Amino acid sequence: MRAGDIAGLDQLTRCQGERLLAVGRRYCRNEEDARDAVQDALLSAGTHLGEFRGEGSAEGWVVRMVARACGRMRRGRRNDPSLHVGDLEVEAQQEDPESLAGRAQVAAALGAALLDLPPTDRAVLLLAEAEGWTGPEIAAELGVTPGAVRSRLSRARREVRNRLEPGRGSK
Repeated sequence: MRAGDIAGLDQLTRCQGERLLAVGRRYCRNEEDARDAVQDALLSAGTHLGEFRGEGSAEGWVVRMVARACGRMRRGRRNDPSLHVGDLEVEAQQEDPESLAGRAQVAAALGAALLDLPPTDRAVLLLAEAEGWTGPEIAAELGVTPGAVRSRLSRARREVRNRLEPGRGSK
């Protein structure tokens, strides 16, 4: 890919397409926007293929493009009231109703806890916990210091834990 060979990007897309969509779903919060973000990221990656420095993985480079595309989409539609509906669906295979209800409650509580975090703290938490990025990678991506990443990650974990632990209640 560093040599500008589009076949490398095509191979990455074929192998990691589902992961890129999962990242898009996580950051964009709906299927249509996730697909658009992945498409935008792949188009941008193909256009800027010669700019890939090879300092990290090509997959990580494209994943960051997907996350940025979702961020651009959210900023562009921040005041659209239809985007502030937070219904979550939990699919299960032959689970009893009590288990389904418990999972739905946990998913709703986790979603609400994440949405209550400031956007930068939410991004730090998702990049660290869901994507497995290191502190320096997150710092470079968000333009903050590694110390700020550690502080934000600690604060975000504490806030989510406080919201999810029984007896602690919500804000």
